[in-house]
Amino acid sequence: MLIDLRFLGGKNPKSHIERFDASYMPEPMSGCWLWLGSERGSNGYGSIKVGKKYVPSHRYSYQRFVGEIPEGMLVCHRCDNPSCVNPYHLFLGTTQDNADDKVRKNRQAKGKKLSDAQRKNRPRGEKNWNSKLNQEKVNQIRSLNMPQRKIAKIFGVSQALISKIKRKEMWND
Repeated sequence: MLIDLRFLGGKNPKSHIERFDASYMPEPMSGCWLWLGSERGSNGYGSIKVGKKYVPSHRYSYQRFVGEIPEGMLVCHRCDNPSCVNPYHLFLGTTQDNADDKVRKNRQAKGKKLSDAQRKNRPRGEKNWNSKLNQEKVNQIRSLNMPQRKIAKIFGVSQALISKIKRKEMWND
């Protein structure tokens, strides 16, 4: 199998239009055009280099097929698929429009649902990279019979945390 070296650069590199057209694949069930090119970051959004600048692939698609993007506007996805570059799935909106769209589609937890989701997904105990305590220290804290403020000072944590540990609201065995 021969590789078209123009795609990689060299004397006659492909234009950004040719690279864009070669970097997505239509998905017949959803109608999405799935971006197969490079990604910038780990959020699922693709990017394409235009000149010396990287442009998010969905924004490039919108500009190419629909029109200019006014200053401060986002290109949002009707399909909720960050790798989609189908211009029929894209629309312009403000940050608030995008947030409202998430809520309307029930993709955004809010209120108690949000706090429950955050609490459920947060690493606990020693698995939390920011933890100053481990199970051994927690056992020591529970065995100490002295003022909570003094214990907190010894372990470099707040008195409120000591209180929660003593009441077994945190660091449950």
